[in-house]
Amino acid sequence: MRPVSEKRLSVEHEHRKHAIRRGWFWWLRWENLSFMEPVLGGFLKLCGLYNRGFGNVLNVRLTHQEFAFENLPDAFDGFRILWISDLHADRIPGLLDKVLQLTADLPRDIAILGGDFCFHHYITAVAAENAGIITRALRDKSPVYAIFGNHDYSPLAEVLRAEGATLLLNENTAIERAGQTLHIVGVDDCHYFKAHDLDLAMQGLNDDDFKILLSHSPELYAQAAERDIDLYLSGHTHGGQICLPGGTAVVFSTAAPRKCIRGLWNHGKMTGYTSGGAGASGVPVRYHCPGEINLFTLRKCPKQKKHSQTPR
Repeated sequence: MRPVSEKRLSVEHEHRKHAIRRGWFWWLRWENLSFMEPVLGGFLKLCGLYNRGFGNVLNVRLTHQEFAFENLPDAFDGFRILWISDLHADRIPGLLDKVLQLTADLPRDIAILGGDFCFHHYITAVAAENAGIITRALRDKSPVYAIFGNHDYSPLAEVLRAEGATLLLNENTAIERAGQTLHIVGVDDCHYFKAHDLDLAMQGLNDDDFKILLSHSPELYAQAAERDIDLYLSGHTHGGQICLPGGTAVVFSTAAPRKCIRGLWNHGKMTGYTSGGAGASGVPVRYHCPGEINLFTLRKCPKQKKHSQTPR
């Protein structure tokens, strides 16, 4: 169990305005234009669209996805992973209850909290309380693993660990079944805090080990593929959150290709999945982009890698 990194702590202690300072025109990034959030919210209310968008946020759904791999250890054929990311539930009344309802009786082998417990770019008492509530609820049915996102802050580490979650901060852990092993690798936030360290997280692992990377954002897609990650699970993008009819994202706040914005994708031999996330941030609305929590099932593929996805 690693402590919170000095890099994350140093950024937190600066108490600076949350901004992604990358590129020549970084100040024009949508996520840096915080003054636009009340403007957009007011415009949607004026147009009579706000309540509809907020209702869409509460219409979070459970999606099922299967991944098949030639090198998956036989003992993990049928292994089920519940993935919940981007709750942001402290400013979305009713969302946590809906997520708990969807997962209450859901069979799984492990549960993973993929980061962004907070709505704001600072921790609130409600966010900490919600993190504890969902960890306890999930822990009653299965082991719980967690990573940090760009909205999370170091005091949450104590909350998650006190409730029994295994918080992976640039480290890996092994799950064993029938003498075979699957490795879970978790990195800290790579988007805002830049506190990730993939090399440190993968210490002690071999090239032929089956490895699942947990990264809040899909931005590490290229580095992960180079290090023989088999499955990359992420969130952060909200699938665009406010999309055009058909689901095309207007804005997505990640330094990753559009293919990585939502759903199933591949990079080299690596398989990735970016969840649309359970909640919403900025303005708590969704359009043409329903929120989701995910149940992933791993399958052994004897000949070639294949994937199946239930229709949305």
